[in-house]
Amino acid sequence: MESIAKQLITLAVRAPSGHNTQPWQFSVEQDTVRIYPDLSRRLPVVDPDDHALFISLGCALENLVIAAAHQGLAAGVDYFPSDEPEECLRVRLSEDADEETDALFQAIPERQSNRGTYDGRAIDDSDLARLMDAHFRDSVKVRAFRVGHPDIEPIIGFVREGNIAQFNDPAFVAELVSWIRFTRREVSDRQDGLAAVALGFPAVPRWLGRWIMTTLVRPEGEAARQEKAIRSSSLLLLFIARGNDKQHWVDVGRSFERIALTATSLGIAHAHVNMPCEVAPIRRRLAVHLGLDDGEQPLLLIRLGHVRKRLPTSPRRPVERVMREP
Repeated sequence: MESIAKQLITLAVRAPSGHNTQPWQFSVEQDTVRIYPDLSRRLPVVDPDDHALFISLGCALENLVIAAAHQGLAAGVDYFPSDEPEECLRVRLSEDADEETDALFQAIPERQSNRGTYDGRAIDDSDLARLMDAHFRDSVKVRAFRVGHPDIEPIIGFVREGNIAQFNDPAFVAELVSWIRFTRREVSDRQDGLAAVALGFPAVPRWLGRWIMTTLVRPEGEAARQEKAIRSSSLLLLFIARGNDKQHWVDVGRSFERIALTATSLGIAHAHVNMPCEVAPIRRRLAVHLGLDDGEQPLLLIRLGHVRKRLPTSPRRPVERVMREP
């Protein structure tokens, strides 16, 4: 079982994470996999309470659960069990999975965040229904906003405000720059972060990339670029946690990953436009605008649509670099 568990981790690490920080570690002991938060990879500016970090752990967990089912294994999940010496998600593997996950499993290595401009084609109602059906956790709500419908305009406005607030913050820009890999050598050496080519930039020396990001990239221009990207898309999906704690954050990640993998299986691209969820005052105003109940938090916003070409996939660290002794 241990060898199978290690194979599952090679798919778990294909999960998305903020700035592609890959903030996870794993251990394997007989039939048990533990997923630990790697706080050395947190983003203190954009994610000061670490909710996005735990959303990323949820994505990795869901990949592991799906891959286990594909191997005929059921995965029982314990959230942060009190009998563990360290905070972790504990997954116990056993025989006789009862879920068909082939399409989701096949999508794991294909899924990517495509930050390019989409082609504007609408998502079919049948495909939208499949996307919404992929969401299955009672602790999370998902709201859809179609591009072209009046309901989306205030959401685009919140994205614009979030963009401007973030790019007016030198600490945000510095943190973002620290995770951009401007050259192919940086991508190869680090195997994490945001490859410049995936952001639409040419490969340039780090000093030049830093100068471009701090001098030429302006808040209003970035906001306009993101608005153009949204209007080229078909749909926005907003993930709302029904509570504001780590278990709810993990469940947001699990729900998001199911939908992202379903989208991939349908040939639909996705990318984060999470700015209004990352700036706390704007997130609170967004919750009021949506009439959310007390305690509900809008934590993740993505756009979906069709693309004519894939972008290069983001790098991942090899499994041996995220493994620890049990």
